[in-house]
This record gives sequence, C-alpha cells and structure tokens, in this order.
Amino acid sequence: MLFKQLRENNAMKDHKLKVLQVILILLTVGLLSSNASAQSFDKNANEIILAPYLWGTAISGTSTVGELPPLDIDASFSDILSSLNFAMSLHTEFKRGPWVFVIDPTYIALEMEAAPPIDGVEPGTMEIDIWIVELWAGYQFHDNWELIGGARYQDQSISVSGLPDPPFVPPVGVSDNWTDWFIGARFNTNLGDKWFMVWRGDVAVAGDSDSSWNTSIFFNRRVGKRGNKTVVLGYRYFVDDYNNVGTYAWDVTENGPVAGFSWTF
Repeated sequence: MLFKQLRENNAMKDHKLKVLQVILILLTVGLLSSNASAQSFDKNANEIILAPYLWGTAISGTSTVGELPPLDIDASFSDILSSLNFAMSLHTEFKRGPWVFVIDPTYIALEMEAAPPIDGVEPGTMEIDIWIVELWAGYQFHDNWELIGGARYQDQSISVSGLPDPPFVPPVGVSDNWTDWFIGARFNTNLGDKWFMVWRGDVAVAGDSDSSWNTSIFFNRRVGKRGNKTVVLGYRYFVDDYNNVGTYAWDVTENGPVAGFSWTF
C-alpha cells in the first residue's frame, strides 16, 4: 500500500507528512460559532439572534489517516487560512421565554499541496470538505445561568491526487463522520450599560469521541441606538479525541481568539 512503503522509509522518523498537514484545518478554520451570542437575560423575552464569527484558532495534537502512523500537529491560524477555498457559518438562536434553541452549521472547503517526505518527488493535491453542525437547547434557571445540552455532528472528506504512481497508488480518499452528545452551562452578566460577559462550558457525555470538551469566555459590547447589535470578542478552547481504528483518528486541542458580530430581532 501507499503508506506502508513510507513507514518503512527511515525518512519518516525525521519528517512530518505534509500530505496530512491539512488535517490541521479540520474542525478549525475559524468560522465556528463560540456560543457567545446571549443578549437578553429576561426570562420572558422572545428573540432571534444571528451571529457570524471568526475563530483565529491554533491547533496541536495528533491525527492518523488509514495506514499512516500518527502525525504530530502544530499549526497557527495563518497556516490554516492560507489553504482556505471557501467557508461559511451562521450561529442562530431562537429564544422564547426561559428556553433557547440553537442551530449552528459550518461548511469548510480547503485545498493544499500534498508533499511526501521524499526528495525529488513533486507534490500532489489534497482537497478537504468539512461539515460541522451543532444543535442544542438551553433553559434559563437563574437570572444569569442556563443549562444547555445537544449534539455536535462532524463530517470530513479528504482526497489526495497527483502523486507519482509508482511509488504511490492512484488518487485516494478518506471520509468519516461522528456525533457527540454534550451537556453544559452558559453564564451571562452585565458589566455596565454597554458591556456584558458570556462564559460557556460543555462536555460530551455520549457519542463517538473518546472524550470531548469545550469552554469559552467573551466580553461583548452593545452598539447602535437600539442596542440590538453586539461586537463579540473572546477566547475559545476546544479538545476532541476521536478514534475510528484503522480509518481515522483525531486527538487535538484547538484554541484561539474569537471575533464576531450579532444582530438581535
């Protein structure tokens, strides 16, 4: 097989496979919502909140595709951004009284060089399509606190083409998807007339990942005469450990600043 030959090559001990560095981007790219949108603390309020976000994430950990050995991952947001073809995300909250219902889809398309650690071999091309969808609900049980719970679905497709054959095989690809169920809490508090803080934490309690947890904190400022627009600034830390033995593994930490804007109707 393609990568059995690579594993037997001593160069594997001293080099990282650039062909897998695209996995740095999976679940990252930064248009992931950070659930910082809570705007009203009124239990009787009925609101809709729309919020696009940019997450300037760095990523570290390990990942494995098929027969490849685990690859050490360490990439900055600029590394990830340079490979981006297209991305979109829209975090939407529907608040009715003490209840809130959230849908948060993200689509990411990337393309980058796939260069094996062998001198003189021209790089091929790796293409990646990613869907990440969060669906969750929350209940405001206190003036400042909400209990939250829901599901996070992830679908990733990776294809490699353009490598010379031999020693490599024709174009190859891997697709995988997984779902995790999480519970957590969200805390809101005013910091004066214009500013307010939002903290969220959640942990996966069931699903396909071996472990997964997420936390974020934001300091947001209301703008505009009506105060229904918000500038969002904060930080997110996300850990995910997924392992589909023999097919795909993803054990990473993603963290970095978040910036965005939200509208409340």
